Amino acid sequence: MDRSELTQVVGLYLLAMVTLTCDFSGFTFPASIFGGLAQIISYAVMVIAPSYVIADIAVQLTGS
Repeated sequence: MDRSELTQVVGLYLLAMVTLTCDFSGFTFPASIFGGLAQIISYAVMVIAPSYVIADIAVQLTGS
């Protein structure tokens, strides 16, 4: 993984953390759908981003 790819993954992870700490309960109908969608995507990023980095480290260590 090169440096720019790593910064993008870390940036997505940090953005997901910020999104999950936001309170979207006060939004009305159109915005509430996007708020719920943002939280679902943030949960997925919180799982996928660290596993992507760990998998890349494992591949580099094993030399595959």
